Amino acid sequence: MKYLSLLTIILISGCSSQPISHQIANAILSSVFEGATNTDISHNAASCPNIKRSCSDGNYQEWLQKNGQKACACNK
Repeated sequence: MKYLSLLTIILISGCSSQPISHQIANAILSSVFEGATNTDISHNAASCPNIKRSCSDGNYQEWLQKNGQKACACNK
């Protein structure tokens, strides 16, 4: 429930007159998503080996982002 409240606040603040940096908004939404779904996500290829090692009980996945960089996730 707290993640849903945080997401609502973020969405409302995006409609305000004060613009939020696109990267900051993505980072916040990623954190909310990770907490709500029990998923570890990295958009930094250097972090993927650590996530893969810690994902023994989950479903590890890798993909290429639009910028060509590798990203990964562990769905627990």
